[in-house]
Amino acid sequence: MNEQAIRKGQPDEDPRTTAVLILVAIREASAHLGKLLRLARTEVRGNLRMLTLLVLLFGGALLLVLASLVLFLLAVRDALAALIGNDALAALIVAMPFAAATVILTWLGLKWMSLRAPEG
Repeated sequence: MNEQAIRKGQPDEDPRTTAVLILVAIREASAHLGKLLRLARTEVRGNLRMLTLLVLLFGGALLLVLASLVLFLLAVRDALAALIGNDALAALIVAMPFAAATVILTWLGLKWMSLRAPEG
């Protein structure tokens, strides 16, 4: 076998030294990282805009629902006051379900906390 046949079977060697190859790899890795960071910044910026819009829309809807609930309760109280003839009693009747819910939720919360409390 001659020398050309032996060289043909082996891959061509890069004439650059190992140090040069390492420097080229570091340069290409840093360029790739820079592009990746620019892409991530663009993606995050777009996602933050959409998330902000979503929070604003849901916050506005929640505010409108709460305002509607307050106006509805005031209308119910006024209607009861007109039927009964007593504003204080009408307000008490409208407030009773909320007071009952508060008592029940407080009792359940205290019960749940006592179950979760460490013994000893």
